[in-house]
Amino acid sequence: MKTTALITGASRGIGAEFAKIFAENGTDLVLTARSEQDLLDLKQEIESKYSVSVKTIVRDLSNSIEVQSLFDEIKTSGITINYLINNAGFGDYAYFENSKWKRHESMINLNVNALTHLCHLFITEWGD
Repeated sequence: MKTTALITGASRGIGAEFAKIFAENGTDLVLTARSEQDLLDLKQEIESKYSVSVKTIVRDLSNSIEVQSLFDEIKTSGITINYLINNAGFGDYAYFENSKWKRHESMINLNVNALTHLCHLFITEWGD
């Protein structure tokens, strides 16, 4: 039986490496990140090396509307997610008082809210 992994923050770094590991093990992929070109390049690389299907979905998961939109697109496409790899995230290297609130808000939205929301959406849809 074919399985599918959703990997957030998949365009580079650890997310891209997770995608390659899952593909090497025969898992189909849904990859999401903000960078469309990076996702398309990774899709091409993986599909040329492994016998898996790769769907890319460009989303900014620091925006809660886009989190729901990602879930809705996956559900509408009839894909069942077996593995959720909540990899998307970022940090800040400035002193708190010297950084902008909008950066902290985006970081909290992505690092906490998005991953929690995705977990809840997928568990309530497919969890047993």
